[in-house]
Order: sequence, then structure tokens, then C-alpha cells
Amino acid sequence: MTLSRMLKHGPWLMLLGLAPLAAMAGSDRTAGPGAAHALQLTPYLWVTGLKGDVSPFKRGPTIGIEKSFSDVWRDLNAGGFVKLWARRARYVLSGDLLYVDSSESRIVDGLPLPGALEGRVDNRLFMASLQGGYRILQLEQASLDVLAGASFWDVSTRARLQAGPLSTSYRESFNWVDPMIGLRAFYRFDERFSVQAQAGLGGFGAGSRHSRQAALTLNYDLSERFSVAAGYKILDVDYRRAGHVFDTRLSGPVLGLSWRF
Repeated sequence: MTLSRMLKHGPWLMLLGLAPLAAMAGSDRTAGPGAAHALQLTPYLWVTGLKGDVSPFKRGPTIGIEKSFSDVWRDLNAGGFVKLWARRARYVLSGDLLYVDSSESRIVDGLPLPGALEGRVDNRLFMASLQGGYRILQLEQASLDVLAGASFWDVSTRARLQAGPLSTSYRESFNWVDPMIGLRAFYRFDERFSVQAQAGLGGFGAGSRHSRQAALTLNYDLSERFSVAAGYKILDVDYRRAGHVFDTRLSGPVLGLSWRF
């Protein structure tokens, strides 16, 4: 499935994703270890940089990329990050959605003169992961869950050259699915403060060579329904197939607002 199809059917896919989550949710509004049922939605801001090697076109060269957050922010057209979490008794469900749309434009000959050759590259990255699991440790203030599932990746690149009124463009996309395993740990210090850590491994040569992700956040409960989280997240993937290369690492602070219902 290409990125354009994912975006076209996005609302329906979101509803399908929320349906099993809603079925798992109960009347308890807390997401800590003591809650029998919980459903939580967390949009978050990721202050991430980008580093790695990319070859978006089969016949193109592999290009080294290293961008700070300010570079990523300057080129950003649109982006969104959402975390989903649900639990019923000892059964858990975890989802993560990532979408980044960025563009870069350059004057090929270096001079912005009439008729100069201008190049523009549009990049889109979409990642969605879904994991189910089981709570193997349940204490009054702490919990530990084991997770297994899959992540879907889609990378799309469009290159355009323009000289005055004349222009030409070329677009190419590729996608893959990675199996995943992971752990999630939660510890509550008191009625307001808690800490959460989640880590996962994937790929194993089935899709990418490997994919790794980890996040650690400190959480503060504003009320029974809302809390804020601040921490750090790393996402690392190495995909090399059919002439395409996407070997990148995204890392940086995260800030999120959780809604429990």
C-alpha cells in the first residue's frame, strides 16, 4: 500500500484502529498499574534531528544526511505524532503513528537568475506500529508488559527540476513491514508523578535489517483524565532492498499531552 492510499483511507484506518481500543476500555479513567481497564491517547511533539544514509531512487546514489532540529523544522511542511495505549485486565495494546512531510529547494547553478535551473525534492515518511501484549508483572505502584506486533513504513520522494516555464518531475516510493517485539515498564512515585519506559526491536531481516525504538518519559497527572509527559525518544531503522536505502536515526526530546477515557 502506497503512502497516497494510506492518506486517502486514513480516517477509516484510524476508526478501525480505535475500534478495538474502545472495546478494551472500561469505566476506570486512570492508566496506572492499579486500573483494571484503560484507554489513552497522546499527541506529542518530537524535537528530533535526523542522521543517516538515504537512497530514495533505485538508480540514484546513496546520500549522507545530518540535520539538526532547526534544519528539520525549516524544511517541514507538515508532521504529526500520536501514541495510543489500551488495557483490559492483563491484556494490553500499543500503537504509534508518525508522519513527516518536508521539502528542500535549491538553485542548481547557484545563482537565482531568470531561467536558472531550480531543483526541489519533496520527502514523505509514514510509520505506524501496532503491538499487543500481556502484563507479566502487576504491583501496586509498578507494572511490566511484554509486547509483539508489527510496524509499517512508507517512504515517498518526488524530485522536480524547473527552468523558467519548463519543468520535469519524477516520483518513487517504497514500503515494508517489520515484525516487532518489545517491553513497557511503568512506575508511579505518588498520586501525580510517574515514569514510563518503552523499548522495541524489529526487522530481523524480514523487512528492514533492523529497527530499534525507545522512549523514556516523566509524567505528571493534571487530573483523572489529563496528564503531561516529557522525555526522550530514539527511532533507528536500517532498510536496504531493491536499490533503496533508508538507514536513519531520529532522536530528541518529546513533550506530550495524554487524554484518558
